[in-house]
Amino acid sequence: MVSCYMCQKKSTSSEHVPPKCLFPEKKDLPAGIDLRKSLITVPSCDVHNSHKSCDDEYLLYCLVLSIPSNEVGKNHFLSKINRAIKRNPSLIKKYLTNTHKVRVENMDTKEWSQTIGCQIDNERFDKSLEQFSRAIYFHHFKVKSEGELGIYPNFLLSMSTGYKETNEAIEKMDKMSETLFSKETLYGDNPEVFKYGLVDQGNGKPKFLRLYFYEGNRVTVIFKNEG
Repeated sequence: MVSCYMCQKKSTSSEHVPPKCLFPEKKDLPAGIDLRKSLITVPSCDVHNSHKSCDDEYLLYCLVLSIPSNEVGKNHFLSKINRAIKRNPSLIKKYLTNTHKVRVENMDTKEWSQTIGCQIDNERFDKSLEQFSRAIYFHHFKVKSEGELGIYPNFLLSMSTGYKETNEAIEKMDKMSETLFSKETLYGDNPEVFKYGLVDQGNGKPKFLRLYFYEGNRVTVIFKNEG
């Protein structure tokens, strides 16, 4: 019996990793462009696949609304997601809660611009990334991840009290992770949408996973106690 990548239940379907909704359809792309080539799948039970479709949608919104997203991510918002919003205008309200006008600095050009910041559902977002990270681990190593995870979205910034110190720590981890993965092989047949790298230190040491969504949205994941 083939079991689910997350639990011991029997696999009833194949789950796309990342969720298929993150990848634009051909109708929303220039002629000849296909960003759904050889999508990664893992065996899954119903609970860890179809029952999380709303969480997949939430992850999609968080990513395409993020400033670091590349043109593919931005166009995905302007096409597929914009159509969904027009059909159901209340949809966007579920994601844009507690909004604030903020000024942000482009670290490359040092230019400042005004935009909108919003509070995401951290518990829901982290849960989605944890399940996603364990799926990638299973795909890559062919065994289940059962240890503790540390998940660090390096593209999300704090607006809370003491945000400067928090954001400096986020930037520091992002730079350290980029250095760690600078010479590592990155996997994914549609890198404009998603790619990943893994560092396995062996001998029971933590394993490091680096996720890239729409190129600019980078996430560092640390797998602990995996044996």
